[in-house]
Amino acid sequence: MSDSAIPPRPPQLPPLAPPFDGLERISGRAFKSGDSAIVKREDVYQVRREIEALEFVRRWTSIPVPQVIEKNLNDSLTWFSMTMIPGRSLADSWSSMGEQAQVTTRNELRNYLNELRAILPPDPPYIGSCTGGQACDHRLNKGFLCGPFNSESQFNDYLVGPVRRCPRQEFVERFRRQLADDHGIVFTHADLDGDHIFVEPTTGKITGIIDWETAGWWPAYWEYTKARYGTRYQTWWKKLISEVLDPYEDELLVEYDLQDF
Repeated sequence: MSDSAIPPRPPQLPPLAPPFDGLERISGRAFKSGDSAIVKREDVYQVRREIEALEFVRRWTSIPVPQVIEKNLNDSLTWFSMTMIPGRSLADSWSSMGEQAQVTTRNELRNYLNELRAILPPDPPYIGSCTGGQACDHRLNKGFLCGPFNSESQFNDYLVGPVRRCPRQEFVERFRRQLADDHGIVFTHADLDGDHIFVEPTTGKITGIIDWETAGWWPAYWEYTKARYGTRYQTWWKKLISEVLDPYEDELLVEYDLQDF
C-alpha cells in the first residue's frame, strides 16, 4: 500500500461532544457511562476494526468480550459504546492473587488463546483484518492501516521496509534472511497485556478480554512477540505469556532489532 493511500490521521481528535458530555474519562479515549457501559472514541478505521473483531470473536469463540451497544461511524467524531467488563485488570491483580487463582487464570488464558488459534483461517490465507480488510497495528506504519498482505513473504518484505532508510543497506538483506516465510496464519488478538485481561481476583476466573482493534489474521508468532512488545521488563508477564503461548524467541530477537528502525 502506498503512503498516499493511507487515510490521513488528524493531529488530534475533534473536541468532545455528545455522547461524551458528563461521562467519566477512564483513559485517553475511553469513558465510563454509568455502571454498565464504556464509550470509546477512536479514528474511524480503528472503531470499525474493533467492532468487527468483537463480533467475530463472539461468534466463533467462548471468550468473554464486550458486547457492542451503539456505534457512530458517520462523522469526524467516531465512537462506539459497549458493555463494561466486570472484575479488575490482571495487571492490578496478579501480585495479590493466590496461587490457585493464578493457576486458574493461566489455564483459562491458555484455553482462550487456543480457541482463537483454532479458528479455521481463510482460504487462501492472508494477513489482515477478520473481514479481509487492511491490518491495523501500533507496531506497524505508526498505527496507520497497512496491507492486507497476500502472503507472509509479502508481509516480511513490508517489515524490513523501514530498514531501507538506514545508510547500511546490507542490513535489509541481513534482517530479511532472518524472517521465515512459512509460519501458519492464525487469528490473533495482537495487543495482549495485563491491562487488557480482566479477572475476578479471588478465583482467578477471567471475566473478559478487551481492546481488539488490532486483532486479525497474523503469523503464528505475532501474538507472542506482540505480548512481549513494551512489556519485556515485567517478569511476571513474561513468565505467564511463555506458559500460555508457544514461545518464539528467535522471532522475538529479530523483532527487538526491527523495532529500532
